[in-house]
Amino acid sequence: MSEKLQKDVIVVGGGPAGMMLGLLLAKVGVQVIVLESHDNFEREYRGEVLQPRFIQLLNQLKLREYIEQLPHSKLKKGSFYHYDKKKGDFDFTSMIAEAPYALWIPQPILLQALYKKAKEYPTFDMMFHAPVKKLLEKDETVTGVVVERENKELLEIQAKIVVGADGRFSTIRRLGGFELEYQHYPGDLIWFSVKRPSHWGEELRFKITEGHSYITLPKYPDLLQVGIALPRGEWKETQRQGIENFRQEIMHANKGFHEFAESLVDFKPFVPLQAKNHMVKTWAKNGCLLIGDAAHCSSPVGAIGVSLAVTTAVVAADVIWDALQKRDVSAKVLSRVQEIRREEIEEIHQIQERMGNLFFTSSKFVKGIRPYIVSVAFKTPLFSMIQKKLFVMKNPVAINPEFVFDK
Repeated sequence: MSEKLQKDVIVVGGGPAGMMLGLLLAKVGVQVIVLESHDNFEREYRGEVLQPRFIQLLNQLKLREYIEQLPHSKLKKGSFYHYDKKKGDFDFTSMIAEAPYALWIPQPILLQALYKKAKEYPTFDMMFHAPVKKLLEKDETVTGVVVERENKELLEIQAKIVVGADGRFSTIRRLGGFELEYQHYPGDLIWFSVKRPSHWGEELRFKITEGHSYITLPKYPDLLQVGIALPRGEWKETQRQGIENFRQEIMHANKGFHEFAESLVDFKPFVPLQAKNHMVKTWAKNGCLLIGDAAHCSSPVGAIGVSLAVTTAVVAADVIWDALQKRDVSAKVLSRVQEIRREEIEEIHQIQERMGNLFFTSSKFVKGIRPYIVSVAFKTPLFSMIQKKLFVMKNPVAINPEFVFDK
């Protein structure tokens, strides 16, 4: 391990939160490197919906025009069905005038765009195929990382601050000894994609049956992404029983799924995603900070995780820049990110937990009354309130003008 690098900030994880943080820090002249364990951005993602709150954030940063030039689909409305009977719907256009839709952008395209923008700044650096193997520490302060390169050589990178933006299974959280305060795991969403019918439009659909619940949404350019909500532990049992039973369920769920179901010979086309919330007890230690899913993983219920993670990254950019200028990277200073973000995220987690208990239930009684709960909810102000809490930022994020783009 002869080679060493020195940076101001190391961001571990090249997802949306990590790339946004790297971009913002580079814009203000911070020597920042983003470390990504994979070879590139080209892999399968599930969290590709960017809610109106994300568009609000782009407006504040003046990045909306840049991002909306990318290939995307717009989601303008959503509906709840009990089998084929509509029980209620909602319209993104009525939530907030400045962001009347959600965006579906393939995440590799979004990440590549943030990378391209970040490379305009000379203090930005990024390293692919760079899994972190060790945290460096001195005097109870994190001072850098050791990564393993493609040739198996170890590289030491020293920095004033290490940020773990490496997702729900965060290496930095594990190596740093960060503890969870809570987690909630009611089940799994089992994803697959089918060709989108021409009549579908720009609509997100939730469907409940006496069996499982489904979420279906347009996926760029011409697909539907479908998630089946299975109670915790049921996915393993489903695979044990074989593909035929699962094929029959999918056949009966929607006529548009018939061709896909008939082609099934095994479970390879399905991608399971844990519908799990968790909150880390303390996000910061001296010289080290967790953001995004590493700190506050959100369930796929509501498709809000990316929007929350990137908002935390924007807050973190301001806190980190201030810490560097004051030469104080203590946990007390870095924990300001958690102080700003925790309340909103905790409130959203509570909503997701209640929704998860409803959609991932294994109780026949709850499955039987679900259609009536949904029908009643749509007729009360409660649904509109929950909708806005999930999808819209109540207040703008306090953003230093230095982070705002002028082009």
